[in-house]
Amino acid sequence: MSTSPLREWLDQRWPLWAAATMRGWMRLVRTTQVGIEQTQGTPCAVALWHEDELSLIARFGHLAPTILVSRSRDGENFTRAIRYLGYRVRRGSSTRGAVGGLIALIRAVREGETVVVAVDGPQGPRGVCKPGIIRIVQKTRAPLFPVGVAVSRRYVLKKTWSQSYFPLPFSRQVIWVGRPLSFPETNDPGVMKRYCEEVAEALHAARQQAGKILKGEDCP
Repeated sequence: MSTSPLREWLDQRWPLWAAATMRGWMRLVRTTQVGIEQTQGTPCAVALWHEDELSLIARFGHLAPTILVSRSRDGENFTRAIRYLGYRVRRGSSTRGAVGGLIALIRAVREGETVVVAVDGPQGPRGVCKPGIIRIVQKTRAPLFPVGVAVSRRYVLKKTWSQSYFPLPFSRQVIWVGRPLSFPETNDPGVMKRYCEEVAEALHAARQQAGKILKGEDCP
C-alpha cells in the first residue's frame, strides 16, 4: 500500500519537531556537568543506563558522539531526530545481528569517534550491564567512561521496562562522568561477567556522586 504525500511529509518532519521540543524542554532544566571534559580530544566509549537516556540525549550532541540505531522504520525516524541534535549514527542492532552492530561501533572508535552505549539496553534487564561495551574498549583500547545522573524532580514513564524519565522544567540535574576504565581482552566468561559487574558498580558510583552534588554534600 502506497503512502500518501502528506504522510511522507509528516514522517520526514515529526522527528525533527520532537528533537527541537526536547532541546527546548532541557533548556528549562538547570544542569551541572562534572568531568565531561575527560571525553573530549580522544576516541572513547561512554557508558550509561538506559533509564537516563532521555535526560542526557540533549546534553551531549555538541560533542558529536556516535550511537547505534536499528535499521527499522522507527530507527529511521530516530536517526533523523538524533542527527538534528548533533549525533553521529551507525546503523545496526544490539539484538538481531548484534555482531554487526558491535563491529560498527568498534569501527567508529577506530575512526576517531566517541560512542555512547546504554549498557542494559535495548530490552533489559534493568541495571544489568551487557558485555558489548567491554568488547568495544577491549578491541580498540579506548577508555570507558561511566556516566551517572541525579535529578531533583522527574516524570517517570512507568510502563517502560527501564523506567525512563524526563527531568521536569525548572528542576536541577547533575551529570557526573567518572574516571576511565579499561579491560584486558579475555575469552573467559567468568572474567567477562566480573568486568560487567565493574561497569555496573562504576555507574552506580557515578550516580551516587551526582546525587551528593545535587544535595549539596559535595562540590564539583
